[in-house]
Amino acid sequence: MKLAAGDRTLLTRQLDELARAVEELLLSGLTTASAATRETFEITFREASRLRLLRLASTLRAANEEIGRFVAKQSEFSGKRLAFFLNRAWLLARGLLRALSADDDAEWDRLLWTQPAIPIERLEVVTLGVGKKVAKGSFCAFEFRLRVVTPTRSASEEAERDAPSDPSLARRVSEGPDVPTRLVWSCVFPLKPGVEIPPEGFLQMPQKQKFKASVFLEGRTIALTNVMLTADDWGNGRVSLTDTSSVTVGSDKFSDWSRFADWSAESLLQRLQQHEPGPFDLEVELQEEVVLRDWNLAARMPEQRDGQFFYPVSAGSLAFDAVVSAGVDGQTLDKRLSDLVKAKSRPPLFGLLHFERCRFILQPLSVLSDNGPEFLTISNDKVDQAALLKTLKF
Repeated sequence: MKLAAGDRTLLTRQLDELARAVEELLLSGLTTASAATRETFEITFREASRLRLLRLASTLRAANEEIGRFVAKQSEFSGKRLAFFLNRAWLLARGLLRALSADDDAEWDRLLWTQPAIPIERLEVVTLGVGKKVAKGSFCAFEFRLRVVTPTRSASEEAERDAPSDPSLARRVSEGPDVPTRLVWSCVFPLKPGVEIPPEGFLQMPQKQKFKASVFLEGRTIALTNVMLTADDWGNGRVSLTDTSSVTVGSDKFSDWSRFADWSAESLLQRLQQHEPGPFDLEVELQEEVVLRDWNLAARMPEQRDGQFFYPVSAGSLAFDAVVSAGVDGQTLDKRLSDLVKAKSRPPLFGLLHFERCRFILQPLSVLSDNGPEFLTISNDKVDQAALLKTLKF
């Protein structure tokens, strides 16, 4: 665990307060949930996000969302969902405290489900799809699903390449490192309670590295330099930007989209067979990027489950439930899928697949036309940037 002394002390205190808050909430009942309880969750969530403790941060975010729904008496409240994330938050808090106390790096990494980050000198990527999540009055988040389009090298191997000491090293460096070709970059924006802003408006806001996230929607190659990358054992990776990172947009539209339109279920089957279930598991943590060809789409099912609508999708002998949020973050996707139901022909569908209650759950993200991906989750409506800045009161 790479934590500065100050971060370690602060996180230790916050994890202890978090565990106590969960215990008090369970002992006294949910009706006693107060602003102080939610503030404890929110503070720890922000600290976990800052330290890139993503599993802890996402757990706290989900738990706080459900507490907020309960307090506001919203119909979307799920007791089952809240119980799971409260239990998960407590287990993580107590487990991480024990790992901190024992300086147990292996246990720390196991609990947080993290991989070591490596510095990457340069990546060239294109965007294949975008996930969108909006928690009203709290945050909105975008997750860009990327594909690497050029060979990559880690920063250390760039240095080795300049002066290889022996033929075997020179050969290894020339071949490049084993960097995943499927990557994710995400950005999160806080939402003020009572402020109504189209989520896509935040993509026009400048990032610390002096670029707008909207450039990832332009169908061009994006050069990422001086970034950090974490990878799993299945060819997936996550990109993080640092203060020294830069993002540069290519001058021409990318054209070789057909190379990304194939998918095989073999790696997914192997991954599922080797997975060992545990108390922290979420179904979506085993999600896989898929591309469906020759697929059919039926009209949206009328019933709603857990704040979601479903469209029946079939491809060959497989049947899927395409999920659409019933909230504001699902409005654009709902309209696009409704239009696709009436379409005479459909390009390949790109999305995320996971398994839940013996069902194939599909999150549609884009259709892959010859001219590039058409993002099903992103509204094409123009955002008044002047009004956006005024609303945010910068």
